[in-house]
Amino acid sequence: MNYAESLRYILSFTNFETARSIPYTERTWHLERISALLQALAHPHERFKAVHIAGTKGKGSTAAMIDAILQAAGLRTGLYTSPHLHSFRERVRVKGHLIPRERWAHIVSRIRDIVPSLPLRPNTFDVLTAIGFQYFAEEGVPLAVVEVGLGGRLDSTNVVHPTLTLITSLGLEHTAILGPTLQHIAREKGGIVKPGVPVILAPQPPQAMEVLETVAAEKGAPITVLGVDWQYNLQQVEKDGIRLSVIHKDGTGYRDLYVALRGRHQAINAALATIAFHMLRELGWPLTEDHLRQGLAQVRWPGRMEILQERPVLIIDSAHTIESAQELLHALDLWFPWRRVHLIFGASQDKPIEALLDIFWPRVTSVFITRSEHPRAASPDFILEQMPDFPGPDVYTFARVEDALDTALHLADEDDIICVAGSIFLVAAVRELWGHLYGQLSPDDWAYESDFPIIRRATSEPHSHRMRK
Repeated sequence: MNYAESLRYILSFTNFETARSIPYTERTWHLERISALLQALAHPHERFKAVHIAGTKGKGSTAAMIDAILQAAGLRTGLYTSPHLHSFRERVRVKGHLIPRERWAHIVSRIRDIVPSLPLRPNTFDVLTAIGFQYFAEEGVPLAVVEVGLGGRLDSTNVVHPTLTLITSLGLEHTAILGPTLQHIAREKGGIVKPGVPVILAPQPPQAMEVLETVAAEKGAPITVLGVDWQYNLQQVEKDGIRLSVIHKDGTGYRDLYVALRGRHQAINAALATIAFHMLRELGWPLTEDHLRQGLAQVRWPGRMEILQERPVLIIDSAHTIESAQELLHALDLWFPWRRVHLIFGASQDKPIEALLDIFWPRVTSVFITRSEHPRAASPDFILEQMPDFPGPDVYTFARVEDALDTALHLADEDDIICVAGSIFLVAAVRELWGHLYGQLSPDDWAYESDFPIIRRATSEPHSHRMRK
């Protein structure tokens, strides 16, 4: 089995990431499938320690920061995240490097031989998780940073035995699956809490915090709460990063930390990563303050307020929630005041499209509506139906992302801003296209090496029209 064949095999399983209509019950979402698969692989998840991270916002950025700190200490760390931008291999990294195609295909071949003998057929995310855990075990990873895929309690990653658990900021998401209230969502996220394992909690709405504190008490898991036990002070928001201090209630802590990720919202994530560093050091891991500073200063997390070019500014951000859209506009007004903004927009059908457009509408000069190739992507016509009623920007629709990007680049003046938002899948498409067409991403930049390159698609006539002035 080669790499391309392995991808086709993985996608032959039920994919819970795309088939969101599958009922969220213990009969369909459970850990028996992944447990049986890992047992057949000789329990690779028991051969490394883990930092397990759940949450609604910031869990990927927090995971990337913790991994960068551990790498700065010289540890051979593993990082398991989802979803990916361009390649499934992004989800499985050891010491910052993507799993090689050959190793990926070899592990998938082994899984293919095992699956027929399993009592339950795994789903796609089960297989992806098993690939990551098997690779970490083979590479002798002592500590892996593992991000939950969806929810927590019934997520495939919830078989790990963590050294430390983190729950980032919670909000209403996937309510059709996880439940309609913050209490429901907190209960699902809190399902990753393990008996006696320390838990770090981001500031939460009161109804969510009450549930998480109850779950931790029931499990006998000591909790550390950002905003109670530790405080953070955002000192400066710079164009290329932020500066903050993270201080314990006893007055000790870490001052003037520089984080190489954009946006004031990263302060909470950086504070959580700093507390995780502090607690891991207390647990005996060989970490120093220099490792903390170096890791935060070198962390990368592409597709999140990433500036690809300066004239015109082309900024891509995976903002797909009301809060993240507001943060994106705040950042643009801070860094590039008074400049015209052209928005390339696409979103998944289950996202709050109307609310997102309401936020962007008063600030942008033109909107280029398009869609990624992801199965859940909303069509341009569907998005048009969600447009605000009040007067706003010029609106264009495009069947292809290529044409939306090309038109925006040609229409924008050098001092303008082109902003891509609404979907991580749209961001990935624009990033890949820009990298290939303009060749200005560094050669070692893994994040536009796509499994299914859209640059090779058969071309068709673009569908675009001006909606109104």
